[in-house]
Amino acid sequence: MKYRYIGILDPELAKNLNIEEHKNKPILVFDDRIDHVIDNHLNDFGSKEKIIDIYNELPNIIKKPDYSYYNEKTKGLEFYKNINDNVCVAIRINPGKTLKVKSWYPANKGKIANRKKKEQEKADVYE
Repeated sequence: MKYRYIGILDPELAKNLNIEEHKNKPILVFDDRIDHVIDNHLNDFGSKEKIIDIYNELPNIIKKPDYSYYNEKTKGLEFYKNINDNVCVAIRINPGKTLKVKSWYPANKGKIANRKKKEQEKADVYE
């Protein structure tokens, strides 16, 4: 199966999200993910063209997200970027040498606000 390199996990971001053991790991997207997104999120995006446009933007989203969140429950890293609408790129965090894109999909402002609220609640517990 073919894959595309889209960036690395920034060391500062890894530190901020308390996943430093994954810093500098390459982030890859495998070709089957395009079909996955088409099969699962075509109605959300409205067209295959929009899905391909986001696929082409993955390196920029990973390099300069508007917001990022580590979901401890799913062991997933979520990168959010506003490209016409908010998009989430979900990355699988695993013990291997690489990180893999699971999916990308539209994310409404409510989901982002919920993530930020959870992050604040977690920070409050540690204070």
